[in-house]
Amino acid sequence: MTNRITKTTLQDQLDRLNAKLHEAAHMDLNYAGCYGGYCLTNYKGSHHATPRMSAKEMHQYLNGALDWITGDK
Repeated sequence: MTNRITKTTLQDQLDRLNAKLHEAAHMDLNYAGCYGGYCLTNYKGSHHATPRMSAKEMHQYLNGALDWITGDK
């Protein structure tokens, strides 16, 4: 098992998050190494939902979002 975080890993997390959100709130994962890494956008890329961050930071961000959305009730 590896600790490497890939775009596939992040996309799987985002797909799980999008499945729990209303369709209008769905986000896309964008990567631009020259601008600092990954960010989440909505409205087909016209609005940034997060600032650019590294893969590790995005992984933690998505984990937190999934915990918040699916928290114990």
